[in-house]
Amino acid sequence: MDYDDYVQAGKIASVARSEGYKMIEENVKLLDVAEYVEDYIRKSGAQIAFPVNLSINNEAAHFTPPPGSDLVFHQGDLVKLDLGAEINGFIADTAVTKEVSTNNWTNLIKASEEALNNAIKKVKVGAMTSEIGREIEATIKRYGYNPVYNLTGHTLEKYLLHAGTSFPNYDDGSRVKLYPGMAFAIEPFATTGRGRVRGLEFGNIMLSLKNESMEYLKDIHKFSRGLPFSMRDLARHFSNYEEIARESEKKKYLYFYPVLKENKGEMVSQTEHTIYLREDGPVVTTL
Repeated sequence: MDYDDYVQAGKIASVARSEGYKMIEENVKLLDVAEYVEDYIRKSGAQIAFPVNLSINNEAAHFTPPPGSDLVFHQGDLVKLDLGAEINGFIADTAVTKEVSTNNWTNLIKASEEALNNAIKKVKVGAMTSEIGREIEATIKRYGYNPVYNLTGHTLEKYLLHAGTSFPNYDDGSRVKLYPGMAFAIEPFATTGRGRVRGLEFGNIMLSLKNESMEYLKDIHKFSRGLPFSMRDLARHFSNYEEIARESEKKKYLYFYPVLKENKGEMVSQTEHTIYLREDGPVVTTL
């Protein structure tokens, strides 16, 4: 039953998030955190729904460490840990923000946390996504920050991480109503900047666009199940992974997610839960 799978994936993702959060400390390698969290999800009976994101400071989303990375966390880093677990195609998506060794951005973190909590209170059958977005923006602005306007939450469907309906971080005027059986992630981003992110460089996260013609594309589709995967995943399956990545980018066999960034010097926080909406109200699967 899809509800049971959503709930079980949520439990695993919740513990994985807590374990990863504890690991984010000064001088710890990003690679160690990403690999530990992904291994934990797999050992717990799920699969990763997408590579662990460890986006820092003005990075809002889509950074994951490449194979062999020596990058470490530094004092003052504002780290967004975003992860997903999947069981039988049904996904839990959750995120938390941690500041490393300092307390300069406590209110920025609280802004996205409180925005999420207030948004969840608005979730019910018949509510509109724009009402949820209005609550997110109002909460974040009360803290003196802006939401990231061009990032949204999203519906979840079987093997689909972004299934079509968006949950904006502001009132976009949408009349889309929530209905029983709907699964979705709400993810407020709060920023010291203007609230617009740009993707100016490729990260190490990609998506298979084709699963035929080339043997390696069939293999990629088999292990990724149509979900996003990382350069680290590619390296685990192919000794010539760099060559495959270059060819796939050139021929557009794979889509490479850009790292999404606010302006230099700005800071971004993120908090996220997955919700399954029942007739009697929302179930937050990733608490």
